[in-house]
Amino acid sequence: GREAGVEKTALLPDLQQRVNDLDQVRFVGAGDAVIATLRRAGDHWQVEELHGYRADWDRLRALLADLAQAEVVEAKTAKPEYYDRLGVEDVSAASASGVRVEFSEASGVPAVIIGKRAQGRDGRYARVQGATASALLDRDLDLPAAREDWLEKTIVDIADAEVVEFDIRHADGERIVARKASADDENFVLQDIPAGRTVRSAWAVDAPAGSLSALNLEAVAPASEIDWSEAVRFGLVTADGLRLDVELVQRAPAEGGVAAEGQEAAAEHWIRLQAGLYQTAVDSAVEATGDANIDKGADKGAEEAADAVADAAGRAAEINRRVAGWAYRIPTYKYDSMSKRMADLLQETDESAP
Repeated sequence: GREAGVEKTALLPDLQQRVNDLDQVRFVGAGDAVIATLRRAGDHWQVEELHGYRADWDRLRALLADLAQAEVVEAKTAKPEYYDRLGVEDVSAASASGVRVEFSEASGVPAVIIGKRAQGRDGRYARVQGATASALLDRDLDLPAAREDWLEKTIVDIADAEVVEFDIRHADGERIVARKASADDENFVLQDIPAGRTVRSAWAVDAPAGSLSALNLEAVAPASEIDWSEAVRFGLVTADGLRLDVELVQRAPAEGGVAAEGQEAAAEHWIRLQAGLYQTAVDSAVEATGDANIDKGADKGAEEAADAVADAAGRAAEINRRVAGWAYRIPTYKYDSMSKRMADLLQETDESAP
């Protein structure tokens, strides 16, 4: 369309036609340092520099759609000495502030340098690699600066309301088990409370059940790179019979871990996990379907039980397909929640209470 007498033009006219055929996108920052190379692999995209772990497709798709639809609303400087004001200088410069987005040679789509956000108006500056004129685009772009930002963040998401039992086992043998007396109960009942002790609060006991809700990664590595021998083991079971087993370790920070002045870099917390079926759920479904002489009502119950187990089995397979072989660095508060000790959940019995 026309705006103030300027014919809007597409920034990357070739990208619109080819966007669905792309198989590689690379992001390069200052000093020509590669931020991330994303490659298509079958039904998903991978971050090549992070062991080929799954990329955040929603984020990539949104960026590619924006780049394909981006229009130039105003031509900007063609003088190289002014490029840095807009952040569109060549990223080979150590001080460059922009990011170069590159496509595979086969795509025929030229690389583009995405510069600074416009001040006092919408849009972002850009310059197609090899062109002299820079441009103001009609939109901003979500272009993360860190490699990890391109990872698909969700590890698992098990709502605490689904959970009916959890257990924590420490390397020294201490064990915590808590379960709901029935699936409809609000709270978990802590098992094997020692004499003279009482539960600190219902909330303290219930909290670990939510450990796997919206569990997101901070970093990823092959599980084989980590020593799991002293791992804390956290497990939970859902009402439909899905079982998750998590191993947790605390590690010294990686080389080059950043710490505030005068502080040691914080320990890192890593997990690996595996999904399966809780044996009781399978047994009850088998039992229910095994007896051919039960009446119609029971038949229906048996079918539902078998369906629930099939659903849980499907969920377990889907989780394992994504997490098998991987270790994840997770936020400290999530680690703390999955590695509670009995002492964290109990207090002395108040003898003076009536």
